Amino acid sequence: LHLEDEHRVFFLKATESTCEHFYTEDVEEDSNENKNKPLMKPFQLLHPGQSTEFGVLFKPTLAQRLEGKIRVLVADAYSDKTLIELVGEGCTDEFTLSGLEEDTQESLKEDIIQAVRANHIEFGACPIGKRCSRTFTITNNTRWSIMRFEWEAHAPFQFSPKVGHLLPGCVKNITVTLKSDVPVTFRRHLVKCKVTKINFELPGQRKVPDWDDQTCTVTHEKSTRKDLASMWPEIEKVVKTVPEPAHTVVKESGQEVNVYLSALVAYAQFKLSTTVVQVEDTVPSQTATATFTMENTGKIALEYSWIEDADREDMKKRYSTTLMC
Repeated sequence: LHLEDEHRVFFLKATESTCEHFYTEDVEEDSNENKNKPLMKPFQLLHPGQSTEFGVLFKPTLAQRLEGKIRVLVADAYSDKTLIELVGEGCTDEFTLSGLEEDTQESLKEDIIQAVRANHIEFGACPIGKRCSRTFTITNNTRWSIMRFEWEAHAPFQFSPKVGHLLPGCVKNITVTLKSDVPVTFRRHLVKCKVTKINFELPGQRKVPDWDDQTCTVTHEKSTRKDLASMWPEIEKVVKTVPEPAHTVVKESGQEVNVYLSALVAYAQFKLSTTVVQVEDTVPSQTATATFTMENTGKIALEYSWIEDADREDMKKRYSTTLMC
């Protein structure tokens, strides 16, 4: 493999499978003819049906789009059929997302290969009426600016925290929860996050407190309820949400960050091979076994458990069940 990289930002990384097929000399048996051959360059040898893997690392030093190429040398000649294009984008974004999946749908646009952005959340299959959650992080990459973020999300998606402040150099976890009571499919559902820089006026205070809509204060106060049997007033735990601190928005500092959500919400479905299990006549103190099958015919994972009908008289007799997984 020949790596063409003008800026030296792409790197090839060997894997375990790469080392298995790596050679530095002729693999044929030693002979006088082979000894007289000139030394060969290191090469990969793949027999029919074999494969190998390579890793590509991207370490940009510039905030711009960068390109490279990998050419495959086969039998001392470059293969015209195998040309791997490398595309990366160095960025100095002040507000970044981490822990998301790559959005391959945006990789091709107007016949120009784009750097893949990690801004996609795949929930997969979720049961109706149950909560499915995913967590990622947001980062303020600036040294001095305080940022305010607000997710423009609506049901059935819920972001927590939805609104908050992000101090310079700090990271905050964001949890996205999906709960739907009806079947629905989301394919790259767009959610925007509005980000602005803000300033505080805190006379006499140097440290700016962190805040989001989940910030609370906990106090213990005397209860207003009267209990004649008690000599002392009851103490109650009071949890109050802290209001957003007063601030001003820096002009022309707004930006939008896009996140795409995909999910399938559906009912669980299954099929039984029978609804009546007939056990053969069994001699007392002996054991008889009967089996049946359960098939998941739906699109989501099937969670199930067996519940005995204790009200039926025949269920009160001694028996056992074995779950077949």
